[in-house]
Amino acid sequence: MHRRPTALVLVAASIVLQGVPRTSRAADGPGTSLTTAVQVFLDAPTPEARAKEGAALVATGDFDGVATRLAYGREHRKDVPTGWLERAQRCPDGKDRPYLLYVPPDYNPAKAYRFVIELHGGVSRPQVLSKDDFEEMKQLRAAHAEEHAYLYAMPSGESGAEWWTPVGAGNVLGILDAVRRTWHVDRDRVFVTGFSDGASGSYYLALTHPTPFAGFVPLNGHLAVAQAGGLQVHLRTLLDRPVYAVNTDLDSLYPSVGVAPIADALKALGAPFQWHEVKGFAHDPSYLGTERAPIWAWEQGVVRDPRPRHLWWEGAADAPSRVHGLGRVEVAATGKGPTFPDVNPALPPGRARLGVVVDTAWTGEGVRIAQVNEGSPAAAAGLAPGDVLVRVGDTAVRDARALRGALGAVAHGSTVRVEAKRGDATVTKDVTFPPETKVPAFRRTKPWGTVEVVRDGNAFTVACRDVKAFELWLEVGAVDFAAPVVVTVNGTVAHRGVVAKDLAFLVERAAEDDDPGMLYGARLRVAVP
Repeated sequence: MHRRPTALVLVAASIVLQGVPRTSRAADGPGTSLTTAVQVFLDAPTPEARAKEGAALVATGDFDGVATRLAYGREHRKDVPTGWLERAQRCPDGKDRPYLLYVPPDYNPAKAYRFVIELHGGVSRPQVLSKDDFEEMKQLRAAHAEEHAYLYAMPSGESGAEWWTPVGAGNVLGILDAVRRTWHVDRDRVFVTGFSDGASGSYYLALTHPTPFAGFVPLNGHLAVAQAGGLQVHLRTLLDRPVYAVNTDLDSLYPSVGVAPIADALKALGAPFQWHEVKGFAHDPSYLGTERAPIWAWEQGVVRDPRPRHLWWEGAADAPSRVHGLGRVEVAATGKGPTFPDVNPALPPGRARLGVVVDTAWTGEGVRIAQVNEGSPAAAAGLAPGDVLVRVGDTAVRDARALRGALGAVAHGSTVRVEAKRGDATVTKDVTFPPETKVPAFRRTKPWGTVEVVRDGNAFTVACRDVKAFELWLEVGAVDFAAPVVVTVNGTVAHRGVVAKDLAFLVERAAEDDDPGMLYGARLRVAVP
């Protein structure tokens, strides 16, 4: 018998808004005004507020002075809250959503702390997490965070703010920004993890916003779910992003057999993707009793390189394209450049699919249908929106979990009797499921481009296809601004010359990234020859 999986649904109360007032560092002697201006800039509570304060830094005209003080970073106070804290994050949609934060009681601002953000499952729920649900979620990792004394946050998503949407991703990135502004976060040891939808959200962040993170630990998730918000998934994007993933063989949602071909494809690419299959478990995180130790050992061995020499990006025009010093990739179907074969493995179909959208607001017995997909087995059988499913074959359907379990036992190509309540009447339908066929792991509906960048000092060697232009962001300390920068694209020199330091861009990126170990002194737009 395995412990019931942690399910999470919620509404938060007694939330403390983020941010702790800080006093400016005392400064005297030469550069006092600049030191104060940088401190005010760093004290600003959001990237938008930092951008406003940055005007004073740009007005100084002192590139080297500003860069030196930004590289020093902020001073962290000792008199900050510790223990388990209820906080809230203002998300891109303007709504405050709760999150739980753990700060070790013996917090020392002189020490840089590992930071783990854990995303919950069932993120399409109609409401944010309640206090009870936060307590339930703490079963996954809270004791581990307490034992090993690291910073640990649990955000809350909901319908419209799923992890694979701009709102959901912005929620996570905003929490990261808020926590490292108040507590001393080791910026090279920030991890995202999660179970079920939380795992799929971890994959989404790895694909779209990898720069601030050291690694990703998705548990019982699937990369294909990252498509739910419209992203076109390309595995080559994970070539420089450490991932430790776990799936179980009896999982009715994402069985390991449906993830193994993706893991094999990533291994063949040479991606830092470590995948582990756990046998004998369903969609149930209780295996962490034995698997937590190897996961922890992997996490301890992963450190972010804030100045990587090798970068990959692949995606459609609407995909975020920032990867460290690569940004603003313009995809165009040029047909030019080296060939990068599409890596899109065929997958077994998984469990039989009825072809309905479940009404998540339904609280009664059974599962109410919100939508019947066109051309689906449910549509062919005559099921309709509003029907409440109560039985599939010999299995009673009391909730969505029971429905998944019942469908997991259905053989492809078989016909199964389904019983539903339609108003006061009971209807029975014979549903015929299509035969088993393998399908590509990821949809391909939009043109896409590929970029590989290798940096050696001031020399950038780029291989790309179906890309019109891109930007290289030149990092302070990694590039010699007094020497020519040479960019070679697909064998042709696209740029050769000195690139002037750009104080406005330095401040713009510092406002957004808030990372003293990663400062960009200029940007270079490169048109593909």
